Amino acid sequence: MENVAGDFLALMAFIRDKFIRPVELITRSRISHVQFYAISVLRRSGSLSMSELAGEMHISKQQLTPLVYKLIDNGLLARKTDEKDRRIVRIEVTEIGRHMYEEILVEIKLALIKKLGTLPEMELNELEHMLKRTYEIMKSIY
Repeated sequence: MENVAGDFLALMAFIRDKFIRPVELITRSRISHVQFYAISVLRRSGSLSMSELAGEMHISKQQLTPLVYKLIDNGLLARKTDEKDRRIVRIEVTEIGRHMYEEILVEIKLALIKKLGTLPEMELNELEHMLKRTYEIMKSIY
């Protein structure tokens, strides 16, 4: 079990250094990687309150507020009053935000496809199977 944990941590560090940091360079030309992450969370979750979004992103509301306001000012996010409780303000991705997110995601996927294209088909198939299985295992833990 200790070997699996060590290998997993090594893989996570490798992904951070060789994939996440280069992805940050792709997003940085338009928005910060943290702003991209906020939009990503909202795309998956739908509209969220500031508290919910801060919780999903594992940051404080104080850290989130200027980030969200900048995205609102740029037209990528919008504030919306909760239909059930008018005291609650929800944040959601605008059409402009969705479009920009999709454009950036395409760039990220193309960069990854280029790297993966160097693998032999057999290894690519094995990787695909293992990634799906790893995702299933990780979901069952959390």
